[in-house]
Amino acid sequence: MTKDKALARSLIAMICAVQGCSWTRFDDVTDHPPVELLETPDGIAALGLSMATFPTALGTTLAVAGTDHLVTYELGTGADPSRTAASSQSCAGDSSCIFARHLAGLKDQPSFSPKGCVAYGLGTAPGQTFGKLWLYCEGGQRHSLDLSTTPTEWLATGVVDAQTVVEIATTQHGEFQPLVASLPDAAAIWFYDGTSMTPIELPSLPDNQVAGRALAIIPYNSEFVIAASSVSTPNEVWLYRIDVKASVTLIGRIQGPPEFGRLLATGQFDADAIDDLIVADATEVHIIAGSSFVALPDNIAPPVTTFDKSTAIANVSCSTLTDLNGCSGQVFASAVAAANLDGVGSDELVVGAADTVVRGENAAGAVFVYAQENGNLVAKDGLFVSSASAGDRLGSSLAIAPVVGVDAIVAGAPGANSVMAFYCNSLMPAASKSARCP
Repeated sequence: MTKDKALARSLIAMICAVQGCSWTRFDDVTDHPPVELLETPDGIAALGLSMATFPTALGTTLAVAGTDHLVTYELGTGADPSRTAASSQSCAGDSSCIFARHLAGLKDQPSFSPKGCVAYGLGTAPGQTFGKLWLYCEGGQRHSLDLSTTPTEWLATGVVDAQTVVEIATTQHGEFQPLVASLPDAAAIWFYDGTSMTPIELPSLPDNQVAGRALAIIPYNSEFVIAASSVSTPNEVWLYRIDVKASVTLIGRIQGPPEFGRLLATGQFDADAIDDLIVADATEVHIIAGSSFVALPDNIAPPVTTFDKSTAIANVSCSTLTDLNGCSGQVFASAVAAANLDGVGSDELVVGAADTVVRGENAAGAVFVYAQENGNLVAKDGLFVSSASAGDRLGSSLAIAPVVGVDAIVAGAPGANSVMAFYCNSLMPAASKSARCP
C-alpha cells in the first residue's frame, strides 16, 4: 500500500469516527471494499452494455457484453470474486453473431452437459446458412439452439447492421428454465420450454403489427405467459399464452404511458407464487401482478386495455437521495431487475439509472434499490462509486448474483468501460455480511 493511500485511509477513518460516513463514498480506498471493480481485459470497449449470471461448478459466473466481446468472470460463492476475466468470446456484430440487448443466464440445461450457460445472441454457423441462438457455457464451451423458420430465413437474406435488435429473456422460477427470443426486423418471436431444443414460433400479430422490443416470461402451472413490447406502437405490450400442449395464443394487449414496455422483467412482489411483471415507461417503473394475466381468455385479436396505475402493485419514479439528484427530466430506468437483498419474503426492485447526476457529475449513473414498506415501494439505497465521473453511465445494465443467502447487485458502466459488484446494502442482514460490509 502506498504512503498516500495509507494516509488517505487514516484521514477517512478519523472523519468516519467523528461524523459517520457512507461506504459508497470510500469504496476505492479500503482493502475489502463494499464495491469491487472487475478488471477490463485489453482490447475490450464499452464493457457493461449488458450482463447476466449463471451457475457453474465454481459457484456463479458473470457474463458481460462489450461492443464486440462477451467476457466472463468467476464470482464464486461468496464475496470474494476473481477480479480478472476468466474468458472471452467475440461477437462481430455481423450475420455470424448479433449481440442481444439483454443477456440471459441459464441454469442446468437438460440438452447439454454444462451446469450453466448464457444466451448472448444470434448468428449463422461458420460455412452454413442456418441460424443459431448462441450459448456460452461453463468451461468456455460454446453451444447453440436452432432458430424457428422465420428468423432463420431472415438471417439468410436480411441486412445486419448496428440497428439490428435481438432480444432474449428468461425467468429463474419454475421447474424448468424457459427462454424466449425475438428478432423484430423479421417480425419473429420464438420460445424454448426449457426441456427441448425445438423452438416454438409465436403467431404473427394482427394488422402487420410487430412486437419483441423487450420480452419477459411468467411461468405458471406448466404454462407460460409471454410479454412482448410492441415495436409498431411504442407504448403497448402484447401478451401470449403457451399451454401444456405447446399451443400459442394471444391473450392481451396493454397500452400505457409513452414508452410503456421499454423494459420488461419479472420478480415476485406479492403474496402468490406467480411472477409479477416489471414494466418501465419513459419516467416510471410499474409492477403488475402476474396473476392478472393468467386468467385472460384466448383472443385472436385482443382489444386494447388501458393500463391503470392504481391497479399496479407499485409504481416508482426518479428518486433524489444524498449525492444523487438529477435523473428527474431524463429517461429514468436504463435497466430493471428483481433481487432478494435481505434473504426473506418478497423481492426488492433494483433500477439502474445511467442518466443520474452523482455529486454534480452528469450521467455518472447509479443503482436505486426499492423495498416494500407499508404497502409501497420505497427507495432504500442509491448505489454509486466514489470515483464517479460524467458519462460513466453506471446502471446501464444489471445482474443479480447469490451471495451467502442473499443477492448481490452487479452493474455495468459502459461509459467507463467497467463493471462494479456491490456486496453491501442497507437491507442485508447481519448473518450475510462479510468483511466488506462495515
